[in-house]
Amino acid sequence: MIHPIAIYFEHCEPDWHVPRAAANNHILILMTGGEITYTVGSQSFHLKKGDLLFVPEGQIRSALNQSKRIHDMYVAHFKYSGIGDGLPLLAEPTCQLTRPYNFDYIRQRFSSLTQYWLQKSMHTQTLCHSVLLEIIAIINEETNSGPITHPKAHGITMQLKDYILYHYRVPIDMKELANHVDRTPNYISTVFRETTGQTITDYIQQIRIAAACDLLTGSQMSIGEISDFLGFCEQSYFNKVFKKVTGTMPSAYVKERLKVWQ
Repeated sequence: MIHPIAIYFEHCEPDWHVPRAAANNHILILMTGGEITYTVGSQSFHLKKGDLLFVPEGQIRSALNQSKRIHDMYVAHFKYSGIGDGLPLLAEPTCQLTRPYNFDYIRQRFSSLTQYWLQKSMHTQTLCHSVLLEIIAIINEETNSGPITHPKAHGITMQLKDYILYHYRVPIDMKELANHVDRTPNYISTVFRETTGQTITDYIQQIRIAAACDLLTGSQMSIGEISDFLGFCEQSYFNKVFKKVTGTMPSAYVKERLKVWQ
């Protein structure tokens, strides 16, 4: 089981640094803007937007922003108890740097992960475990740590996710989505569920609401404006989907985030 310790989004000034010390937990870092130099043991990594770094617990690490510009990143500290969950990175933790094929999707997952952590609900532990496990599995998959069981289905699913990530602000027609991969609507629905464990509709809603959460706390847009911007037909429907995905209403989410930052 993955046990989250701290999960956050960090907007860092140019003089940001991490002193040289042993990592108390496993650490996942997703760079979303700017550049830093991150050293783990004798290895130095020049991290920039799109880089995803895994730092194992106990490793001597340090970090420095030498660019004289701000940088942004998602960070997750966690511990793990188990025998690996079928993932080499958890079974035998080693420092791993990757550039995810689908950065936008990973960024959205980190956004959801941060939201789950801030909610502190009765399901926070399970939700954080599942998202972190997915991200680590993607790292293993993209670094060829293990074979993909169904490469054709995986490829189709990644194409569908890419299409959704580029079009989630407008209504997505299932026939159009199926035509994008030259398959039938029934086929892509089945493959997507078997590959990801969720429906295409649930995935689209998840992406839209993750984007909504970012806009609610990182823009001056009103709830109604965000609803329109993300392609919801009515604000009441946006509120319904938002509560289904996050467990709270948009207005309550904003108030809770303000409390956290204050």
